Parts: sequence; structure tokens; C-alpha cells
Amino acid sequence: MIKCMSLLIESIKLFNGEFKNLFYHEQRMNKSLHFLCGMEEHFELEEFLGKVEYPKEGLYKCRLLYDENSTEVEFLPYEPKPINSIRIVEHDRINYEYKYSNRKLINRLFELREECDDILIVRKGRVTDTSFCNIVFRKGTRWFTPFSPLLKGTQRTKLLEHDLIIQEDITVDDISSFETFKLINAMLEFDAPEHNVSKIIK
Repeated sequence: MIKCMSLLIESIKLFNGEFKNLFYHEQRMNKSLHFLCGMEEHFELEEFLGKVEYPKEGLYKCRLLYDENSTEVEFLPYEPKPINSIRIVEHDRINYEYKYSNRKLINRLFELREECDDILIVRKGRVTDTSFCNIVFRKGTRWFTPFSPLLKGTQRTKLLEHDLIIQEDITVDDISSFETFKLINAMLEFDAPEHNVSKIIK
């Protein structure tokens, strides 16, 4: 058995006692356990969560910390943070294909945000993600997301499969051609707040 080099993390939206998008979270967990830890057996996420006590009212982030040997769970009250501005930062070698609990490089880049609320990470001239979210841009009535994100989020995957967003190679210079953007992740669904692209600062 290959051992995971670092603990993995999964964040799941829990709203009024209902877990959201479990299929996509389970899919990502099993892919990670297989490729990083050599685990062949299928992890049944819904079965696991059915055995734990969880809040039945309110909005919570269900945070799973796991590897091939153990899974820890905690429930954290969730309130979205307001976004007034986002700073573009560049790093050509950053890699976060799997959702590791170790986020040291992303945290270091986050410290470069100055007065802004978050960062938009650019890798080799291409837009990827913010520190915790995938990003989608609106042009007219259509929504686009970067072709090569740092992490293929569960919400992003769901929206792509339902043809609600389109993958596109997006450079820093392309940003001004869009009208607005949204930040999406497991906690922020497609009804997340919409922002003017002028909030993205070079």
C-alpha cells in the first residue's frame, strides 16, 4: 500500500441537515485515495456521514480530514466573507491538483494581497483560482471558467456537467473582456454574489 504524503481535506456544505453534492465529493475523495494512497476499495461517503452526529439546522461547513487509514470530521458554522477586491498574483510552478491540507504555498501567496480581500492566482499567464474558490466570468448571458484551475472543485464539476459554464483558456488580459465574475466552491453555489471585473486588481 502506498501511503499518502500529506493528509487530504474535503469541505462539504451542510444546510438544514442536508449534505450537498455528496456524489461529487465522494468521487473526488476516491480518486485522491486511489492515485495518492493506492487505495483500491471504494469509500462510501454517504454511509460514513450517516454514522456521525451533525447539526440539523443552519449552514455549516463539514470538514473532513482524511488519508487511507483515518477520517476525522468537524462541523463549522459558515458565513461567506465579503469580497470588495482581489489582487492578481503570479506563480508559475504552483500545483494543487489534489486537495491537500497542506496549503503553505497558497497561504504565502495570500499574504501578497495587500489591502485586497483575496488573490487571483495566475500560472504561466493563465488565470487559475482564488485562494479558496474557482472563478467563473460572465460575458453576455454565458459563463466561462478557466480551462486549467489549480483544483477542479466539486461545484465547478457539477456546473460543467450541467452545461451551465464553459471552460476557456483565460489570460490576465482577457479579464477586461468579461463583465462580471462569481467565486464558487462547495459552500458557494451558482447563486453566489456577482461582482464587476473592476474588483480584480493587477
